[in-house]
Amino acid sequence: MKIHTITITPEGNVEFLGDTLPIDLPLGKTVRRRVSVIRPLNVWKRIAFISLRLLCKDTGRAAAFTRTWRGPWRATILATGQSAVFENRQAAIDWEYEVLTGPKFEL
Repeated sequence: MKIHTITITPEGNVEFLGDTLPIDLPLGKTVRRRVSVIRPLNVWKRIAFISLRLLCKDTGRAAAFTRTWRGPWRATILATGQSAVFENRQAAIDWEYEVLTGPKFEL
């Protein structure tokens, strides 16, 4: 079971990682923002990856296809510029989740 971190700021904003809020809260306008990127390290794969994602977004068959590609993958936290390289995409996702939910990280 994955533990979700949900923060309610003093201004009343609800912040969480993921596409959907894991609990049912009555929310007004929602704003999605990307906090990290994971892209292939190989330049040709990266160009293909970015092109496919621009055309097909983050969902659907094309996105699912790109998730099966072999590494190496570079994960970068946008707010801090912190990055690391991984042989598989899931390891990069696990690392970014740990960094983003760890102590002293501000979205």
